[in-house]
Amino acid sequence: MDRDYNREFHEEMDRVIQSGKRPRLFLHACCGPCLCHPISLLLSYFDLTVGYINPNIRPLSEYEKRNRAIQSFLYRYAMDHGREVSFVLVEEDFPLYDKIMVGRERDHEGGQSCLKCHAHRLFLSYKYAYEHHFDYFTTVMTVSCKKPSKELNEIAMALSRRFPGTKYLYSDFKKEDGQLKGIRIGKEYQVYRQNYCGCLPSLRERIEYEKRKASRPSPSSR
Repeated sequence: MDRDYNREFHEEMDRVIQSGKRPRLFLHACCGPCLCHPISLLLSYFDLTVGYINPNIRPLSEYEKRNRAIQSFLYRYAMDHGREVSFVLVEEDFPLYDKIMVGRERDHEGGQSCLKCHAHRLFLSYKYAYEHHFDYFTTVMTVSCKKPSKELNEIAMALSRRFPGTKYLYSDFKKEDGQLKGIRIGKEYQVYRQNYCGCLPSLRERIEYEKRKASRPSPSSR
């Protein structure tokens, strides 16, 4: 029987509320749109730090664009809600990522290569959270309909044994219309919304998709 990660999230949130404390949470964010809904759930209960740790995102201009989009949204959203949120930008090891992901061009989005990518970014982010003594760690990635919540939580569960002392906050942020809620927040704050996952193979796949879409005859021309 599959675990109900959304239920586990709410149970842990209840424990946080009952503690009467605001634990420190390190939240890995891949992009502005995916951050919108999770931060709306977490901001009132944690001392929040958002980390942009994503060596998969290429080209560099896109990496920087998403970075700016997250920081802009984060600043405005936190100000509107009377909270302070810290932001962390690490020095990315792009060559190491490329070495790990050799063969991605022969796979497809959602394949086994993507799980390797998720695992690498979760490792880097969880390691940062542990080394900087955060109480909790989690990621926004479970909000995306294209990201497998079960596998993401399983990867993080395995990592939690390597990083004791920083508790993993299980989540399935796409539940309870999470993605739709995030889209609404993103529109309100005019958050930049990209049209591909991040890596160069996913960009090429998107370009090919758009070409195929453009070449199809419209219904009115049939």
